[in-house]
Amino acid sequence: MKYNIRSVCLLCLVAYMLHASTAIAEVYGDGYWEAIGLGNMPCDEFLSKSENAGYKELGAVWLSGFMSGVNFTSSDIYDITWGEDIYVLTELVISRCKLQPEKLLSDMATEIVYKRYQDKNYTSIKDVENK
Repeated sequence: MKYNIRSVCLLCLVAYMLHASTAIAEVYGDGYWEAIGLGNMPCDEFLSKSENAGYKELGAVWLSGFMSGVNFTSSDIYDITWGEDIYVLTELVISRCKLQPEKLLSDMATEIVYKRYQDKNYTSIKDVENK
């Protein structure tokens, strides 16, 4: 009996851990990839923290790394930023976050990357003007 209770407890623990890890995959990147660090922050939290200039700078640094990662892993793209200033792109992410505060910072950055992949002439100005 002692071993059966232990086995049931262990089985419950393993089941809980599997369920928890699946739930995390659903929230962050739908299980396809996971952003590390600041990218896992919900937009509403980043917006409140980015009122501090130092935290906004941290967002720009994270975005630089994210965009560099896209450049590194893309065989057909040299620079996904198309030479645009990273601070302009950070403001673009912030403006997108204001529209969808429940999303993650990495979701907003990913949307920008996808638009740029689809339209090689896509710029921040086009995004702001919604063209």
